[in-house]
Amino acid sequence: MKVVNYTTYVQDRHRVDASRADHQAYADALREHDRLVMGGPLLDDDGRPRGVLLVYEVASKEEAETLVQGDPFVLNGAIADYRLSEWTVLNSNLELLAAALVAKDRRVAPKESRASGATPFDSVAHAARTYVNYAKYVADRSQVARVRPAHRSYARTIKANGELIMAGPFADDSGALFIYRAQSKDEAMALVLEDPYHAAGVFETFALSEWRLFGLNAGLIQDR
Repeated sequence: MKVVNYTTYVQDRHRVDASRADHQAYADALREHDRLVMGGPLLDDDGRPRGVLLVYEVASKEEAETLVQGDPFVLNGAIADYRLSEWTVLNSNLELLAAALVAKDRRVAPKESRASGATPFDSVAHAARTYVNYAKYVADRSQVARVRPAHRSYARTIKANGELIMAGPFADDSGALFIYRAQSKDEAMALVLEDPYHAAGVFETFALSEWRLFGLNAGLIQDR
């Protein structure tokens, strides 16, 4: 099963920076052992990391919790909040996902970027960028079910247009995770706003962030 870990960093960026190399080594090891599907930092509107999105491949949510507690970011107090959600992937495009992977030589660390004048994490490196929509549904599940056919039709359309990389609901039907390909945040926001789920008020809340994919185990994903 796939479990999403959606995290927010603490305000003390020195603590985050000091833990980053160990976290990345930990993530690399998890991928090598088929426990991490993909992961990378979530960026704020200034292009600076505000958290991290990880997708685990595990046998249970308890196993995912164990992986979280072993992460150097957590061990060193760099995470202010994290949310674990079992994720059912209904749409995926491996070609687009692989294209979103950021090469190691383009991962500009915050201190280096300030010194060189580059945008943090080289967020202008690709014409098309990757955005994550972490959405929570309204409590009325009948409303969600009523709009679901129109939403899924819309998802198929934007996937065919090369705008949807991956998507699917959380297993408890409390929300969903969408990964878009867009030229800008405004363009990604338009994809959210045109979704029937948004128009019908199914999205109680949503958070749209640029995402830098730093690691991918494509063998744990199927095209859908």
